[in-house]
Amino acid sequence: MSSQDQFDSFLETLKNGAYLAGTIALGAAGAACEQAEKLAEAVRLRYQAARVEGEMDGKLMEAGEMVYATHTGSPTESEELLAKLREIDGLKERLAELNAAMGRRTCAACGAEVREGDAFCRECGGKL
Repeated sequence: MSSQDQFDSFLETLKNGAYLAGTIALGAAGAACEQAEKLAEAVRLRYQAARVEGEMDGKLMEAGEMVYATHTGSPTESEELLAKLREIDGLKERLAELNAAMGRRTCAACGAEVREGDAFCRECGGKL
């Protein structure tokens, strides 16, 4: 085998190695992108859930103030209170949807996260 043939063989081996390395790098980059997309989606869902939780807390405080006003002699219209409670119900449903999308299992009564196999909520005792 001439030195030119050896050199050509070496270049062919080098080319094949570079192609293989590029293919592996491309696959690793693709996998990293998929993981980054999953992480970004999880962060987006958690952010939305936190916003819904905050909004729900505010609505619960408003409903509590309405109930307390009634207690102190300034009755709140029952339709106004019912509308506020319906808003809270809608927020609880949205939060349950977000938690399900994140793979989190929560108590329908209090919203606390529950563990696999739990029959009752560890926070409120509600049946799951």
